[in-house]
Amino acid sequence: MITATIVPVTDSTTVDELARVAKAAGMYLISDGHKVVVSPVVPAGFVKIAVKVKCPQRAHLEAIPCAA
Repeated sequence: MITATIVPVTDSTTVDELARVAKAAGMYLISDGHKVVVSPVVPAGFVKIAVKVKCPQRAHLEAIPCAA
C-alpha cells in the first residue's frame, strides 16, 4: 500500500527543507516553472530540481525561502 505524506509549503518553507523531505521519502523535488512539488514520479512538463550543498558549514539555506 502506498501512503501519502502531505508537506505544507508556506512562504517560509526553504528549498533545503523540501529537498530533505523528498529525499527521505524517496521522491523528487520537481517544478513545471510555476509551482514546486514533491512527487514520486516526474510527469511530462515537469523537471527535477537538483539541490546540492557542497559545503554544509558555509551554506545559509535557512535564509532562502522557497517561493512556491
